[in-house]
Amino acid sequence: MRNLVVALRFVAVVIGSSLLISFTSFAQEAEMDMDLMQTIESTNDNLSSNIALENAESAIADAQTLNELFAVVEEHYSKELAAGKDVAEAVDLTKKSVKFSSEIITFLGQNDFESAANTATDLARTCKTCHNFYKED
Repeated sequence: MRNLVVALRFVAVVIGSSLLISFTSFAQEAEMDMDLMQTIESTNDNLSSNIALENAESAIADAQTLNELFAVVEEHYSKELAAGKDVAEAVDLTKKSVKFSSEIITFLGQNDFESAANTATDLARTCKTCHNFYKED
């Protein structure tokens, strides 16, 4: 039974990684879209659950995915800032999100679930702050 669970996790990671690579390429081409933000929101929810369950392997995968997706968001807002749009706050918040997701990976690697959970809360607050300014209805 344990081998089946390990095998299923491996398959999920492989499929998820393949989808992420495809999705990241698509997201970069399509710039910002609702699917990207919904994927971030869903992954962030999964991250919090996996941290609470102390499932380090899955939580690390979630944090890595978030880190890569936030890099796409940061690139988008950096281009908009360079084009003269008033999005400096979005760039700063996205940089914080990249930093927080990296810190979560480090904490999880150390099995420090409390620090990972606290940082995940900071990450969620950062997302909410950005949404208050930039979320389209």
